[in-house]
Amino acid sequence: MNANDNKNSPFFAGNKNKWFKPRGYYVHSYNNFDMTVHSHSRIEIMYVFTGEVQIEYQIPGEEWKKTTIIPSNYVFIDANIPHKISINNITTTIYNIELSLTDSSDLGFSIGGMCSKESFVNSFFNKKRDLFVCSDDGLFLQNLLIVQKYIGNEINNVHDSYLNYLLSALLLLLAKQFKQSKKHVGTVYVNTAVNYIYENYNRDITLSSLAEICGISPNYLNTLFSQSFGCTFKEYFNRYRITRACLLLSSTNLPIDDIRAQVGYHNKICFNQNFLKYAGKSPKKYRQEVQSINIAKTHAEGSANTYWNV
Repeated sequence: MNANDNKNSPFFAGNKNKWFKPRGYYVHSYNNFDMTVHSHSRIEIMYVFTGEVQIEYQIPGEEWKKTTIIPSNYVFIDANIPHKISINNITTTIYNIELSLTDSSDLGFSIGGMCSKESFVNSFFNKKRDLFVCSDDGLFLQNLLIVQKYIGNEINNVHDSYLNYLLSALLLLLAKQFKQSKKHVGTVYVNTAVNYIYENYNRDITLSSLAEICGISPNYLNTLFSQSFGCTFKEYFNRYRITRACLLLSSTNLPIDDIRAQVGYHNKICFNQNFLKYAGKSPKKYRQEVQSINIAKTHAEGSANTYWNV
């Protein structure tokens, strides 16, 4: 790593007195896309809402690698990492934000300050992390949408305390979800099961069918879910479906019955019961509250593709 790379990376020890400044974001829908290889001094977070993204990248001193980002996953790309993305014949929606580092001496916000408050944040920033993928339970996307909405309407002012609190929340979630994703890396069966749920949540998945895919018994798979997530497979599956429904309710104008069908519920009563259980209110009430404070807008007015850049 050269000196310029250190200057732009939040994982460099010499940058603990710096803070994050939004430099751009986009919301873009693709069917096919093939980006040329590039790198930049900005830190990039790219969230896949629908579809699938292939990423090729090169960590300094290593061979080129490939990874696939599926819905409800997002990738963190550190500054100056050569990479390219491609999308092949699948409708894909991406939410993106780019950040740079700035001096924080008079801001009241710093990477070091966050590290001093939470041990998992300290562990996250004290090791070099070039590119990694995290799974989201819905909270990260909601916070990302809030940040996009805010910086899209306000003058880009690094001294804006509200913006910095929003960025703090986003980064805390990033560090927490990174820790959670690494916590289960050794459990290949759990990873297989969760990835299958992410890709097929709109289908009828039973514990038995999922266990067969994983190559283990249903009882053992249920035990692994309890150990990893503190809930049964059925609870995890329903909670994830409701999370997806919340995202659609907050970011689209689709009728509730269409959303119910999209997330795999054939029975309206069952959907409403699970929504109340995991979201704490009815689908209609949830949408009304979200729309009333206007925090999860998809930029649907006009173009489907939205950009903001400085």
